[in-house]
Amino acid sequence: MKSINNVRIKPELTEKAKKIYQAACSLEDMDGKFGKGLSKDENSMRHYILSQSPILGRIPSIEEINKEFTQMNQEEIQVILNTLDKIDVIHLNEESKTKIVAAYPFSGHKTAHLIKFRTNEYKDIYSMCAVDALGISFMLNCDLSINSKCLQCNDEVKIEIEDNEIVNLNHENVVVWFDMEYSCCAATSLCKNINFFSSPHHFKEWQHNKPTRKGSLLQIQEAFYLGKLYFEKRLIL
Repeated sequence: MKSINNVRIKPELTEKAKKIYQAACSLEDMDGKFGKGLSKDENSMRHYILSQSPILGRIPSIEEINKEFTQMNQEEIQVILNTLDKIDVIHLNEESKTKIVAAYPFSGHKTAHLIKFRTNEYKDIYSMCAVDALGISFMLNCDLSINSKCLQCNDEVKIEIEDNEIVNLNHENVVVWFDMEYSCCAATSLCKNINFFSSPHHFKEWQHNKPTRKGSLLQIQEAFYLGKLYFEKRLIL
């Protein structure tokens, strides 16, 4: 498959992307994800978790959060973490609620989407899904590469982003399946199903004989725009 180099692909707002975002806003607390409506302490913790994750190359542990927020006791911190979990800013492990397994857009475990930064300020980290990966450059305002794979053929999908524009794609017809079967939280429903495909043909092959799911197949510039909408202003206090 042909690669395209030295291009400038910008996020593109389409009716399809607009409808997807509007649907997400009707299902999720999007304001809370951006810190709106949170208390000062809740928003400070939200900001700390998101800003520290790429610096550490992993999501901070609850022990590290306890050390950062010494003005609060462990019980108060856990209450805030539970609140952030409830509105799906983060996702705590189901059993004990003692580990953050997702802090969107970052994953606490290995996924198909590895983010490699072009600055020493940040370490490599995994994103929760394809659209999350495409949104990270806007949230951090930095250049990066996404190392993922086609869900059908397992071939590498590599995307390079500079100045919040895609400048290199190793497959010219990369598309993103945006799953919309939301339940409980994004980490356990949408994220695992939002993936890159090296071409629409490979998506159709993957989809063949599978149960019909609610969602949309997006061109890369549409998915890029959704990433921008979801994450560009998440680090504003």
